[in-house]
Amino acid sequence: MRFAVYGAGSLGIVLLAKLRKETGDEITVIDRNPKSVNAINTNGAIVVGKLQLKEKVTAILDTEVTLKYDIIFLMTKQLGNTETVKKISKFLSDDGVICTMQNGLPEQGISEIIGVDRTYGCTVNWGATRLEPGVSELTSEPNRESLTFCVGSYSGKRTKYLEEISRILNIVGDVTVDDNFIGMRWSKLLINSAFSGMSCVCGSTFGEIADNEKSRHVIQRIVKECINVAKAANIK
Repeated sequence: MRFAVYGAGSLGIVLLAKLRKETGDEITVIDRNPKSVNAINTNGAIVVGKLQLKEKVTAILDTEVTLKYDIIFLMTKQLGNTETVKKISKFLSDDGVICTMQNGLPEQGISEIIGVDRTYGCTVNWGATRLEPGVSELTSEPNRESLTFCVGSYSGKRTKYLEEISRILNIVGDVTVDDNFIGMRWSKLLINSAFSGMSCVCGSTFGEIADNEKSRHVIQRIVKECINVAKAANIK
């Protein structure tokens, strides 16, 4: 199956470089930013921090796509997802699928555009920071035990596409296929809502806000609210 990554952001650059390094295959990234496309085609996908990589990757603007892809890994921010998904759905083969690797709960919105059976999701359980176009700092340990993924289909079915998504991501790190993927999504959302929000507000790391009694109490209240909402929505 032919696949591409849409979005050359912090996580996307690491994924691209690792896939190229481990397979030696041509890896394609589609992006809407000419600066990112030019930087990657000129210098490669560059990873610094916990891992040092510089790998040749093919980057193309989303206005210049000519091929059809069976799988597109969506790695942009969710802002403007409706417009983005409508655009990239034109790059899919007749029964091609989108695997969103975004935070939050993007699957429902995507499924309303391309269909439930063509919607797949992945939680990324590691971190990176974009430094400049084409350059990302890996902030997690560069081993398989740290670079983990959890994948699932929005329909709950195990399909050939789910197997292929798992195979591709397994090149980079350990993959868990979860039949209760939406439950996993809510678990990740709980962490993002509680820790990422407070970390941003306080200008501190996760560890610092957890050690501070006042911020820890706010985190606990956010966690409790997420759990209550999930229970009300019959999410396990």
